[in-house]
Amino acid sequence: MKQKATYLLLLFIALLAGACSVERTNPLSKTYHNTTARYNGYFLAREKLRAVEEALQAQMQYDYNQAIPIYPTIDSTTAKAAAADLEDIVKKASFPIQYHKNSKWIDDSYILIGRARYYQLDFADAARTFKYANTISKDKDARHEALVWLMRTYLQMEEEDNANQVSELLRRERLNKDNARELYLARAQYHRMLGDTAKVIENLALSIPNFEQKDAQSRVRFALAQLYQATGQDKEAYKQYSKILKRNPPYDLGFFSRLYIGQVSELSDEQDQERIAGFYEKMLKDEKNKEYKNKILYEMAQFELRKGNFEKALTFLQQSIKEQGSLPNQDAYSYLSAGKIYFEHLGKYNMAQAYYDSAVQVYPKTAPEYDAVVERRDVLTSFATQYNTIQTQDSLQRIARMSEPERMAFLQQLVERQEEERQQLLAKQQQQEQTQKEKRRSGINTDNAVAFNPTTNSAGVWYFDNPAAMATARSEFIRRWGDRPLQDFWRYRSRGESGGQQVAQQPTQTIAAPDSTISPEARAQAQVQTYLQDVPLTTAAMQRSEKMVEEALFTLGNIYNQNLKNTEKATETYEQLLQRFPKTEHAAETYYALYLIYNKAGNEAQKQVYYNKIKQQFPNSAFAQLVDDTDFTNKNAVENLKAHALYDSAYTYYEEANYKMAQQIVNQLVSQYPHSDIQDKTAYLEIMITARTKEPKVLREQLVKFQKDYPTSTLQANAGKLLETYSSLEQKNQLRKEAPPELNAKPKAVTSSATPEEKVSTVIAPTATAQPTINTAKPDTTKATTADTTTIATQTIATPTITPDTTNLPDSATVAASLPAPDPMAYSSEPDSAYYFVLIYPTGHEAFKDLAPKYEKFNKSQFGREKLTITEQPFTVGKTMLLVRPIQDVKIAKSYNIKQKGPQAPVGRIRGVEFTTFVISSANYQKFMQKKDVEAYQTFFKNNY
Repeated sequence: MKQKATYLLLLFIALLAGACSVERTNPLSKTYHNTTARYNGYFLAREKLRAVEEALQAQMQYDYNQAIPIYPTIDSTTAKAAAADLEDIVKKASFPIQYHKNSKWIDDSYILIGRARYYQLDFADAARTFKYANTISKDKDARHEALVWLMRTYLQMEEEDNANQVSELLRRERLNKDNARELYLARAQYHRMLGDTAKVIENLALSIPNFEQKDAQSRVRFALAQLYQATGQDKEAYKQYSKILKRNPPYDLGFFSRLYIGQVSELSDEQDQERIAGFYEKMLKDEKNKEYKNKILYEMAQFELRKGNFEKALTFLQQSIKEQGSLPNQDAYSYLSAGKIYFEHLGKYNMAQAYYDSAVQVYPKTAPEYDAVVERRDVLTSFATQYNTIQTQDSLQRIARMSEPERMAFLQQLVERQEEERQQLLAKQQQQEQTQKEKRRSGINTDNAVAFNPTTNSAGVWYFDNPAAMATARSEFIRRWGDRPLQDFWRYRSRGESGGQQVAQQPTQTIAAPDSTISPEARAQAQVQTYLQDVPLTTAAMQRSEKMVEEALFTLGNIYNQNLKNTEKATETYEQLLQRFPKTEHAAETYYALYLIYNKAGNEAQKQVYYNKIKQQFPNSAFAQLVDDTDFTNKNAVENLKAHALYDSAYTYYEEANYKMAQQIVNQLVSQYPHSDIQDKTAYLEIMITARTKEPKVLREQLVKFQKDYPTSTLQANAGKLLETYSSLEQKNQLRKEAPPELNAKPKAVTSSATPEEKVSTVIAPTATAQPTINTAKPDTTKATTADTTTIATQTIATPTITPDTTNLPDSATVAASLPAPDPMAYSSEPDSAYYFVLIYPTGHEAFKDLAPKYEKFNKSQFGREKLTITEQPFTVGKTMLLVRPIQDVKIAKSYNIKQKGPQAPVGRIRGVEFTTFVISSANYQKFMQKKDVEAYQTFFKNNY
């Protein structure tokens, strides 16, 4: 019997040893390896990965004011927190691959490893793993799972084209419920990245029937309901919110579903309105909702807003701001909603600016509308600045026009009134302090009482939660100190200084605390003197004040007209400007703005009034051309081409020192093309010609006129430097007195490689760079050199002047004839005032779909300060051109072009398709559009950029 048992044991061991071999394919071996691979490696790795994913979901904090994300957020923080578990998952999933190669769980193990790499943010390795699993797997469900995760990985890598190819591949396959659900979610994420809300809704709706877990289904259903609500499909949103509530969802989803269902309910009669209002009140009183009070009040405000009760809505929003809740960013949305009410419904732009400014400080920067909120804030800030400037200067001017006794009496009354208010506030604060002390002595719990706080006003609202008070304080600060940056020791820094360097001069005035040793009468008198400092009592001060009002009115009119789209206020402001300042330098532009406003409104009588004013007062202006020919701008583009060609010709003559011909062409350019886009460059070229041909005083006049006529020109810095050099030479008495003799030869001190600015600097700089040495011996006049006739500086010591021998020099006509005729269409490397980015691509190609919106997003994130515009137009047959402009600086233009190779650019990841990108100056662009020689320009671009 013992022998038999021993025999059976040995037989079992032999069979087991045979089954352990990975080389065998018998049923026993397969069963052993499949069982061991599944339960020793794959199962443990899968369960741990499930725990990691559940932890990611549990720690998600959703911003329910935005459409909630489809997937939990993964970033470096989540990867670091789960690093140990993810490595353990990889280790356990690797066990079947290493020791059970003939099992059927190899492909599933690879998928688990790929998912772990995905959560580790190692997307490149994850993609390779999913591709390999798809290649080796014989199980179609495993292949489908690998491809769905590959699509998710491509989306994380922002390779939308590759993700779309995987999606299209799976469209031909029949998937099980789990893979179908994940594919629909991945497609929804893909379309969300592209901004296609309709497709996101479609795919989320298709995913819902494939869910097994009700909580996960409720989350997706909530995201779907939000999108229905955002697109105005309130009935569909109501259905989805109702279905969520029927399935006992998690508390937060249930709470927000109940909250939002009031937004999409029909308000057909008063009974419905009362029912929803009562529902909100009930939620507000529920102790379980204590941490959500700010959100409930916000929704109550939105409910009142739907009914048009703006004041009541504002009251709820202010209460929402005061409440401290657990929801992230809720204050930002309350501030923004209040700002919108003041802006869109009440037209109180000053108050709107205060709320928008508060909103931007706390608004989530990842929100899609963040840039729009910032832009609106900036517009309203500019509005508030101009509005407050007008109000302040008008008040100061009224005080200035008073007689001396009246002015002093008025200011004295103002100071006394402010002192009374201060005393009243102080008494109220002392009374509050006394009340708090009595409560503490009597044992009353004051934990929830509002303690004394000098930053709390009488209404119980914290000062920094009161945008109106903040706006008033900011205006007063700017009036007193100017618009200074936020920095340490701001009183001791010069206005606008951002560094740490302190000013050596006397520091600006500081606001000292009231000195108890000073009598109230002396303190009041000192305050009166402080106010008098701002009153424009002299003629010059009054002129400065008037100029400030004039500029503020013009800017305010433009803001009303162009940014706020309030033509009624714009008209009122423009006409106020013209009435108050009939000789304003902005008259032509103001007339044209009013002409367009009345034309759009169909007011023919007023339109004709401003048409006549433009034609009579400014007959040679661009506005006179525009009122007669609406296509003037397009025609002017052709004129600009001709102007650029003439300018290139004049500049060529200037470089060859043929100043007479250069001046003739400049005169022709000015007379024939007075509205060209290179007026500043033309004027500056004339300055450089003047420096070599006319008296110094003429040069000075032209420089001063240039600074006045072209304040925004990029050549202002160059003109300023030349004027500084001129003044320096004048002080040293080194300027020449007369115009130099006409000379058609290149100046000796100027090399052909010097820039135009360097050449002009050489012209006005002294010819003797070092201090001359005075020789006591009698000078040898036979070896004396001539003075440089191209300079405006003279020698500091007297030397004999010998008239240059010009008999062998060719005259201007000879020089002009000997020069090769300049090609007016040749590309120029000369610096320009604007540059464009050009992208030429195959028309209709899928890789370039929705290209303009993608570049708008790219421009906002990478070059938001440049205020770029995007246009698309046909280029040649089968080719489309995208144009981004204007880029003001050549360095920024080069940077823009370089970034097109990076993954963040819309074309950075496109492969296998031929397209062209380059930057081009505005002058060269005009020539390029005529020639359309892409290869020739690219050669020029490579050689010069």
